[in-house]
Amino acid sequence: MKVGLANLPLHEVLGLYSSGSVTQRDLLESNFDRIRRLDRELNSFITVFWEKESLKSPPKKGVLGGITVSLKDNIYASGKLTTAGSKILRRFKPAYDATLMKRLLSAGAIPVGKTNLHEFAFGVTNENPHFGACRNPWRKDRMSGGSSGGSAVSVASGMCCVSIGTDTAGSVRIPASLNGVVGYKPTYGMISRHGVIPLSWSLDTVGFLTRCVRDAAVLASVTFGVDGSDFLKIGAFKGRGLKRLRIGVPRNQLDPIDDDVRKNFEESLNRAEGEGARSIRIYIDNLDAVNAARNIIVHAEAASYHQPYIQKRLHDYGQDVRDRLLRGLMIPAMTYLAAQRARRKLCTAFRAVFKEVDALALPTTPIPAPPIGANLVKVGDSMMDTRAALLRFTQPFNLFGVPAISLPCGSTREKLPVGLQLVGDMRQDQKLLAIALSFEKILPQTETPPK
Repeated sequence: MKVGLANLPLHEVLGLYSSGSVTQRDLLESNFDRIRRLDRELNSFITVFWEKESLKSPPKKGVLGGITVSLKDNIYASGKLTTAGSKILRRFKPAYDATLMKRLLSAGAIPVGKTNLHEFAFGVTNENPHFGACRNPWRKDRMSGGSSGGSAVSVASGMCCVSIGTDTAGSVRIPASLNGVVGYKPTYGMISRHGVIPLSWSLDTVGFLTRCVRDAAVLASVTFGVDGSDFLKIGAFKGRGLKRLRIGVPRNQLDPIDDDVRKNFEESLNRAEGEGARSIRIYIDNLDAVNAARNIIVHAEAASYHQPYIQKRLHDYGQDVRDRLLRGLMIPAMTYLAAQRARRKLCTAFRAVFKEVDALALPTTPIPAPPIGANLVKVGDSMMDTRAALLRFTQPFNLFGVPAISLPCGSTREKLPVGLQLVGDMRQDQKLLAIALSFEKILPQTETPPK
């Protein structure tokens, strides 16, 4: 077993494979060793695939040949448990792979297991009443965030190289921020969701949890569109540099915010300006209407999908998810349709900002990882509902359908990670990834969590 291999990014591992310095078996042994030693406490996996089965398989070829990947447990893997973190699907094994799973396998990825999530992906704390809370590797009494919490923790703690999650209001970016990894939500519709258990079909987006931006770009090349290689040429992927970059900053919409989060965010902007970028004060109009529309859409669509289960197995849901589904059932069709009509106008108004800026920058979350079980958190001088606080800076961009990425940008005085969120215009994913890569080069190096 090679020391440190489990913490290397995807592209560095592939380089070591090419040089013959390590083998695919070395990575597998390192990851499974981490799972055995760490996951009993962290609880990031619901199902771990057979180690012996993986080790016996011949070396994989392809863009991801021999790269280990974990999958959020709402993504179909043929013949494997796919619970969606629920009691209702506790024994469900799909008969086919999700489309994105097929693409990963075709590219040579090696799945190591299915990760813990907030029940049916309908929450952001990953405190799961059926499988237990997923714990933050930086402080095990802190939340992992969610709903893709297990995916973020599995990458941050070296149990796999990359992970696949889903994002409906921040469910990739929030846990990425709280666990110190990269979390990328592509433009809505760029990745097939066939074989992904839905929360809200008009908001859900498959996303990636990785150790660096380049790794997210590699996964994009494999999973995007009809032929992802047409979208992104991996060998030519480079940062565009920050000189003359126009960064939109909604400064008057950031408060309240944790002092340490603010400090790291401001330092990130200062670093970018030192490289020649220009910060431009912007205002995102009608945020209350944006959040209200998103809230109506996700609750109504979730209730619609779950209606057969609600009728027969209502009390098999956890309390928080059950309450949200029942609220969704009470939303009239006219209200839902009005929210969808308003969405189109709100999106058009928002996208006008990209005539003035190249990308937006704001913290991913206004707070670092809260304690597990905390219903209220202090944000600046205010007390806020934990769920509302964690969603504040991420949820608008799901309604807009635009790409967004969270990068580690430092830590608090308690050594908890802080995330910087960059947002691009719709279908400008390649541009956003290039900007993110340039930011990544000037931000503090991410450490690994304590063992």
